[in-house]
Amino acid sequence: MSCWNCQADPGPGPFCQKCNTLQPVPPKADAFAVLGLPKTFFLDRKAIGERHKELSRKLHPDRFAQKDPKERRFSLEWTTALNDAVKALKDPASRAAYLLKEQGLDVAKESGDEAMGRLPTEFLELVLEDREALAEAKAAKDLERVRALSKDVKARSGHELAEVEAALALWEKTGDKVVLEKAAASLAVLKYYARFQEEVEAIEQQALE
Repeated sequence: MSCWNCQADPGPGPFCQKCNTLQPVPPKADAFAVLGLPKTFFLDRKAIGERHKELSRKLHPDRFAQKDPKERRFSLEWTTALNDAVKALKDPASRAAYLLKEQGLDVAKESGDEAMGRLPTEFLELVLEDREALAEAKAAKDLERVRALSKDVKARSGHELAEVEAALALWEKTGDKVVLEKAAASLAVLKYYARFQEEVEAIEQQALE
């Protein structure tokens, strides 16, 4: 694709390397490409945030208020793309889900039955135990118990995230897509744990009211 302003090859990045005019967001650019980051699960959260901040500053619409209408429009498109990209990549679980989606495993859109189908029976039994324990603690207004349950689930979340990391490390090394099913199963577990923690936060908030 040529630069809209000088017709030269613009090169990588938002700006033409020859005339320095802002280019449109490439139509097939994924979240990694938008942020100019390598396509890997193993990215530092701080580095992602800093890259987003740097590009957001350079591409902020206010900087293009007196520019060509095309550049003004492109700056708005880049701002949206950058915000979507950082949302997809900053959190490890969402970053893993993004990579799986690109490989045909859209964990985020799975129905409840599909997600449950990935989970072992013993985990589903544990889910029931967790919910019963949380409901009992809530009814008894036992915040200490609620927080203990939350701490336990947080520890289990760390274990599942480690499983995701191991599966994606093997996939990136070997290209073996079979291991992605393991990552998808762990992400389904993490979705449950995230919902559990949301319930804990709601209980704690109610206690403050």
